[in-house]
Amino acid sequence: MAITKVTSSVLSSGSATDGYVLTADGSGNSAWEAAAGGGVDGIVSSADATAITIDSSENVGIGKTPNRSRKLEVAGTMNLDDGSEYEWGDGSVSIAGNSSTELMTFAIAGAEKMRFDNNTQSGGSLRIGTTGILGGTPEKVSIQGPIGMTIKTTSYAEWMPLILWNNASTANNSSTLIYVTFSSLGNGNVGSITSVGTTTSYNTSSDYRLKENVDYTWDATTRLKQLKPARFNWISNADRTVDGFLAHEVQDIVPEAITGQKDAMKEEEYEVTPAVLDDDGNVVTEAVWGTRTVPDYQSIDQSKLVPLLTKALQEQQTMIEDLQARIETLENA
Repeated sequence: MAITKVTSSVLSSGSATDGYVLTADGSGNSAWEAAAGGGVDGIVSSADATAITIDSSENVGIGKTPNRSRKLEVAGTMNLDDGSEYEWGDGSVSIAGNSSTELMTFAIAGAEKMRFDNNTQSGGSLRIGTTGILGGTPEKVSIQGPIGMTIKTTSYAEWMPLILWNNASTANNSSTLIYVTFSSLGNGNVGSITSVGTTTSYNTSSDYRLKENVDYTWDATTRLKQLKPARFNWISNADRTVDGFLAHEVQDIVPEAITGQKDAMKEEEYEVTPAVLDDDGNVVTEAVWGTRTVPDYQSIDQSKLVPLLTKALQEQQTMIEDLQARIETLENA
């Protein structure tokens, strides 16, 4: 080792020994001192091999030589004390964990947005936009926010967007299994999807305790005759002709069967150009979004036509039986 410049330095004590470090005080007095466990001031090490490597690009490797152009690379398992956090930038984005409470939280803009929780639900649970259970049961996944969830698949044959599997071990072919429950604010449960054996039911509320002004004496045949069943093909499938209705032609007759208004339009956002990312996944150029006007299509729930069809059939049956009685009277006269 070559020392190029020394000013007022006095080697006051000690001798150069393996594991010792050369220290100096403010007066320039130097001494060889034993480092705890070997190493340098502030770092305690008992390693008998290279534990930390810093390359010329100031990339750090722990238990390995950094070779992936990352500021920190670790070979082996890392451990953080309970309550410790990983933070990015100004600390507004972070991940925190706690083994004693079996909880991991994810924060953005300084507020928690998502958590994995193994405490409130055995086997683990996921909460997005909420810190607790939303339903009346300890659900495994809770999602709360002004916007819902989208599931998109890229292959129609091999993968289904959503599979609902009730694998209750106590169920049998006479048990009613619940797959989906629909609830609304102030009304509670308003519908469900259930199965019994090999059948599936799509249920909507119909309990008499939810209804009033019940009337059985109304004219269904006149309204039925106003319906205009048609045969047509969808523009997206020109080779297939189907039976059905045009929504706006049903709306005045059975309004509860129709959602939306004729010729309605809506504004929607769309991605004009996608964001540009660098090799590390950082946004270099933000995506450009625009707004366009598109049709807001009407929908029909054809099951809502069943009461009208049933009542009209009953009226027709009454007319048929009346005519049969009159014919019998004339034949027996």
